Amino acid sequence: MAQTLLDESPEFQFGVSQFASNGLSKLSADLEPREHDTRITRYPYYPVELSIWQRVNSELDSFESVHHRFWWSRHTGKALAVLLCNARYPADLQYWNLKFFAEAVAPHLGVSPEILGSGTPIWPSFMTDDGTPVELSWDWGTKDAPPIVRYSVEPIGLHAGTSVDPGNLTAGPAFQERLARSLPTLRLEWFHHFKDFFNIPNVKEGEFYEDTRDHNSSIFYGFDCSETEITPKVYFFPKLRAKASGQSNLDVLFQAMRTAPHVTDRNFEAGDIFHAFCSSVGSKQLEHEMLAIDLIDPLQSRLKIYFRSRETTFQSVINVMTLEGRIRNPKLYEGLVDLHRLWTALFGVYAVDQTLREVEHRTSGILYNVEFRLGEALPVAKIYLPVRHYSTSDEAVIRGLNDYFQGQQKGKYMPDYIRAMSTLFTPKSMRENSGVQTYVGCAIRPDGTLRVVSYFKPQAPVHLFESEGGS
Repeated sequence: MAQTLLDESPEFQFGVSQFASNGLSKLSADLEPREHDTRITRYPYYPVELSIWQRVNSELDSFESVHHRFWWSRHTGKALAVLLCNARYPADLQYWNLKFFAEAVAPHLGVSPEILGSGTPIWPSFMTDDGTPVELSWDWGTKDAPPIVRYSVEPIGLHAGTSVDPGNLTAGPAFQERLARSLPTLRLEWFHHFKDFFNIPNVKEGEFYEDTRDHNSSIFYGFDCSETEITPKVYFFPKLRAKASGQSNLDVLFQAMRTAPHVTDRNFEAGDIFHAFCSSVGSKQLEHEMLAIDLIDPLQSRLKIYFRSRETTFQSVINVMTLEGRIRNPKLYEGLVDLHRLWTALFGVYAVDQTLREVEHRTSGILYNVEFRLGEALPVAKIYLPVRHYSTSDEAVIRGLNDYFQGQQKGKYMPDYIRAMSTLFTPKSMRENSGVQTYVGCAIRPDGTLRVVSYFKPQAPVHLFESEGGS
């Protein structure tokens, strides 16, 4: 039998021994405390990655509900802790980011799946294919800079999807109020504009779930675990406004942007270029999904429009990333060559005119965004490679990333990523299944190099709380 990455990698071998001991800490040389971990207090029933998590957990006065406890104690809280540790965050930054998640975010993620049992959530989030309202990501950083951990969530009320709150309209305001208290320096001019623009008041229960193939999510939040401050991003969906007004998602998105504070004809040139691309004959089949902003000064915030193409050839990728030739830059084409190397490593497809395998799913195809700031002349495109649909397994995704990074001499932090994955997920599941890693995002920097971000869906890491003894 051919040897697999999980069999041959020392990092995965560490993971195997760790899982065999039900998550108890068996430190190998690979996981000796790093220099910045000297202040970490060790707790007897946790691997070293959860030491800071346990410190935060011990300081929580109480949980707002059993659902709050689930998302912090038995799901995303621990996954986030493992990522922060393996991404080499100093202990104080691990603590700060985990405490923020525990107190400000975890109470607003909806009903615990443990309460519901098996089956579809009452309010399935569009964040992930199984309805989980959280997605984690690992930004591979630049040059020798360490990775950045990020996460996105959909605030969900405990009565979302029922006759009490059919449109999940109570969770967003409650979550935003919590953020405003926790992060008082947020700039909210654009937030209020876009929230009011996209909001459809008095939505009735029957207006939801009419198309069971689609979703009812209306707002997401994203957070970067940075070294300075937490600055949220907010994502708005145009679907309900478009349906109510009989317009396309694209028309609604551009109406929202053009009427936002500080937007003028003179500083919206990049937006006009993207609109011309979307209106061209070759781009009319694009599906425009959502708009994102940063909660900072609107003159510094990005406008990010997310859209999907069902075309899956690399030639179609070139067309979108260059906006059908509207963006001409030698460094951009250097980046596309590099992107093709990553595409080949992840999907095993080299020919630029060869399609990926056929997948019938709401999120199949290729996801993109285009972003720009007011006053910029050109937008910048980013691609999200949907490895959950087109890679053979989660192990194959890791192997593809490893091959790509080693070929580019950029594999410094690959062992940390492998260690994080092998702590959170069993080697068997990574070998036999796909879908934990959802996307590999790529943006081409001005110097032609790729900025790569791995996205994945957190799962309840059972082996990390089997020995808690009811914490």
